[in-house]
Amino acid sequence: MTGKERIINTINLQKTDRTPWAPFVGCHGASLIGVTPDEYLKSADHIVAGVSKAIETYKPDGIPVMFDLQIEAEALGCELAWSKENPPAVVSHILTNGHSLENLKIPNSDEGRIAVVIEATKRLREKHPDTALYGLITGPFTLALHLLGT
Repeated sequence: MTGKERIINTINLQKTDRTPWAPFVGCHGASLIGVTPDEYLKSADHIVAGVSKAIETYKPDGIPVMFDLQIEAEALGCELAWSKENPPAVVSHILTNGHSLENLKIPNSDEGRIAVVIEATKRLREKHPDTALYGLITGPFTLALHLLGT
């Protein structure tokens, strides 16, 4: 049974040979390939290399392509402060700067870091067909805080 099959069977409440393992990699993928988080989270090449290294090293059944709680806020117009050691932080809150929900631009999947993640996912699927790949999104309350501030 492949890792992907194990994950799918588990989701469908079907029998598996063992409990699946699907660790979060996040910025650890950057350290696995010797780049900083800011370089990693902006590059499909780095994401593919880091996730591939994690798959080769840890042999997971499934793995998220990227874990970045700020990507949706950035796509909606919030500014980020980047760090060499950590994921970025939201530093401007678009809804406190005179914008309203109705005025926010709907993100385009062909632009910005969303396009980077989509490209990385396509390449990882080709490279690791037997590993379940999944996406993570920011929860509604986290995104609301990013857009409005505290």
